[in-house]
Amino acid sequence: MAEAVSAPVFAVQLRDVWLRLGREVVLRGVTLDLPGGQGATLLGENGAGKTTLLRLLSAGLRPARGEGRVLGFDLRDGRAVRDAVHLMPVDGGLYPDLTCEENLQFALRMHGQPGDVPGALRRVGLDAAAARRARFLSAGMRKRLALARAHLLARPVTLVDEPFANLDDAGRALVQDLLGELRAQGCALVIAAHEPALARAVAPRTLRLAGGQLREESA
Repeated sequence: MAEAVSAPVFAVQLRDVWLRLGREVVLRGVTLDLPGGQGATLLGENGAGKTTLLRLLSAGLRPARGEGRVLGFDLRDGRAVRDAVHLMPVDGGLYPDLTCEENLQFALRMHGQPGDVPGALRRVGLDAAAARRARFLSAGMRKRLALARAHLLARPVTLVDEPFANLDDAGRALVQDLLGELRAQGCALVIAAHEPALARAVAPRTLRLAGGQLREESA
């Protein structure tokens, strides 16, 4: 395991990070400091690299150049980073043949931690669907289940890709409530979204990706 850097340790630190996918340079000289407990909304056009940046921060991709750390651990130390980060992809990343309850139980077992699965399902309004396989859920219900998993795991860094998609007003309010609770517990959030106003309610810092470069915007 890579050695953690000395204090202070940011939740996320990137220094001049470049990333290439095939022949395409997707990220160009990205630099970022994100303290623990801070929330950042990540904006950008389709194809700008928002999902790619989230995958990088969760150790799903490795930088071609530059340095990156999560909670002091090098991004190239995949195991340490994955222990600290939870990525909620746009499709939820659920196991379709497992029930709602089984999806949450499996997530807890994978991380070796206890958790109140029935309570998490109630919190997102899926208690009546606990025994339903994820493949038979509506898009909005799958989003709620993925959100319940993120809240149940409560990793120090939570990355969320388009959390408001396929949700009605009540579902979007629930997303804001649950992500706000994570921040209140000290979790650092990065939310990639096409709904800036909704995301900024819980992640007021605003970052924009364009041309592979990351810059900060005023709210």
